[in-house]
Amino acid sequence: MKKRMLSLLCVLALCLGLLPVTALAEGGAPTALYVGNQVLKNSISYWTTDSETGDLTEYTEGGDAWNVKYDPYTVTLTLKNATVVGKAYGDNNDGIGIYATSSSGSLSLNIELDGNSKVFGMYGINVVGNGNASLNISGSGSLTVSATATNGIGIFVQAQSGDANLTIDGANVNAVVTENNGRGVELSTGQAGNPNLTIEVKGGSLQASGQPNGIIFFTNKNNTQANANLKVSGNAMVKTSGITTEADGSGSHGAVLTTEAGSGETGGIVWNGSEGTVYGDVTLDESLTIDQGETLTVPSGSSLNCDGKLTNNGTILASGGTVSGNLSDGKEVTTPSISDQPTNQTVTEGSAAEFSVTASDAQTYQWQQSTDSGSNWTNIESATSAKYTTEATTTSMSGYQYRCVVKSASGVSVISNAATLTVKSVPVTGVTLNTDKLELFTGESETLTATFQPANATNQNVTWSSNNNAVATVEGGSVTAVKEGTATITVKTVDGNYTATCTVTVTDKTYTITADPAKLDFDAAYLGYKTQPAPQTVTITNTGNQQVTVTLPTATDFVITEGNGFARGSATIEPGNTATFTVQPKADLAVGSYKESINISGSNGNHKVSTSVDVTFAVVDINDTKVDNKLTVTSGISDNITYYTCPSCGYHNWTATEAGYRCDNCGYLESTRQLSGYGNVKGTYTPGSGATSTAASAVPQTGDESNPVLWTVLLLVSGLALGGLAIAKRKKQQ
Repeated sequence: MKKRMLSLLCVLALCLGLLPVTALAEGGAPTALYVGNQVLKNSISYWTTDSETGDLTEYTEGGDAWNVKYDPYTVTLTLKNATVVGKAYGDNNDGIGIYATSSSGSLSLNIELDGNSKVFGMYGINVVGNGNASLNISGSGSLTVSATATNGIGIFVQAQSGDANLTIDGANVNAVVTENNGRGVELSTGQAGNPNLTIEVKGGSLQASGQPNGIIFFTNKNNTQANANLKVSGNAMVKTSGITTEADGSGSHGAVLTTEAGSGETGGIVWNGSEGTVYGDVTLDESLTIDQGETLTVPSGSSLNCDGKLTNNGTILASGGTVSGNLSDGKEVTTPSISDQPTNQTVTEGSAAEFSVTASDAQTYQWQQSTDSGSNWTNIESATSAKYTTEATTTSMSGYQYRCVVKSASGVSVISNAATLTVKSVPVTGVTLNTDKLELFTGESETLTATFQPANATNQNVTWSSNNNAVATVEGGSVTAVKEGTATITVKTVDGNYTATCTVTVTDKTYTITADPAKLDFDAAYLGYKTQPAPQTVTITNTGNQQVTVTLPTATDFVITEGNGFARGSATIEPGNTATFTVQPKADLAVGSYKESINISGSNGNHKVSTSVDVTFAVVDINDTKVDNKLTVTSGISDNITYYTCPSCGYHNWTATEAGYRCDNCGYLESTRQLSGYGNVKGTYTPGSGATSTAASAVPQTGDESNPVLWTVLLLVSGLALGGLAIAKRKKQQ
């Protein structure tokens, strides 16, 4: 019986020993807890960590030289100057530094800090609850949590179907990720409806930085609108590189973020990038520096007591709240007070509007402008006095807002009320064009300019039209000539009340030139002439309507010399203008007839122009009995030339006989013309006298000038010679 009772007591003791663990598991204990390279037991255990590798080794010596302690009864993990590095082990495939997971029900993990500890991993700390998920970090120590991979997360709290919470109580926590798409702290929920995602910092601090998100509230369930809460109390400080809310799921929306002071007598400060805000009443426990470019805002209902711990290199903005105490340099904090606020201004377009403030304890003024109803404000760099004047150049400025940031000597700023600018329009009373006539060539363009009356009229917009687009088109005042003809361009104000017109005449482009005279006749000169015939001038006229460039022509037997308009072998001639050159036969030309067509050419781009001048000249030898057969033009030379050419043989030596003038070469008789005035004519004959020259009648007109007696003697001698030859031949035969 005693043995049986002892056995029952042992079983009961064992059950009681297991009861706390089972109860905590149902109330939020993890199913598995991985720390570095170990799975911690469901019993109190102690561990040391390697400062280089982060590996855990169980500590059993009973002293306090441990770095990690786990108490499953309170689900508390204590870190004391620990270094933890995540290793892929069991279900911890990603190598998470501290990984707590619950296969069923909610999960709540407590981490208590003693000294300075570090945690590294794909995720630094990852708490995953099947229902709610909570992570509570407390203690007087500090913790740096680093994610070491792309898409890494410093502190990750995941609620599969419930709320996610991160609470920091008195500890200093720094969650940092330097890789791409990293998040310092992420809270996520898979619960539909309106779950809560809450970060509460009660004293101490939280720094969260990532690429690009410092803190992210994330919903990944369809039809979810989570509530994101960031609460600070106990003079806590939260500093992040950015706070965002995101959603992944049909019908889901990014969480609605609320930032506020938590429960307690004091609030805290939240920095979102370079913008900090005081929530509730805050007295600085530790030194705070506002860097250049950073702004700390104290809104209405909040206060900041610097208590000698604030260094201000940026801007402290008392936006309805109060700032008191001393700065770190001992300077007493003073806050400007604005007595006269800027007032709304209504002006006519083109006029100036003036805004002003009156403030006490003011050292500097900075005016700001908002073009979107106060949603965004930008500094007006030139506006740094108590008054600001702006030119209302357009009615589109109507609705712009202006305010002034007034700063005291201690660096505390207040912002004035926003004043609104209203700009009235100036009505148009007329419109004119810079010209009422345009003369264009095909393909040319010209711009018309519209002038409004009055000059400061507000709506200076017009419409343009052409009554004949086949001749000329218009776009925005630019007129383009299409083809020859006439078109009317009309400009009309947008209200349709005023118009102005311009007549456009379009002419086709022409490219032509003429030469005057078209023929040059230099008559004739004797061989060896000492003086060249005088040069004659040719005038080239541009008879087209476009500029052309003409090249100085060349010739074979004539000298071409530049005249007016030519320079370096060419002349650019405007329509209707002229250029000249001279032509002169070359010196010492041989006997002959010279006839040449001098070609004159030019161009304008691809457009070619040409014309020509025909030139004639002859050279004769007064002593020659023969004339070069090339003298084909001499028969057409007029009677005032100093020689006359035989129409039968082309020679030009003549002798007067009783019957007429006889050609000394061929015997041709000229009895109807008087040749005594020509060169190489011997004697005088009077046409129509009827006399007949003895020599001319006795000798056939064959051109033979020999003696008849001599011919008779020669015939007799020839006959005797032939007879003698015949007798001699006969005797030889005998």
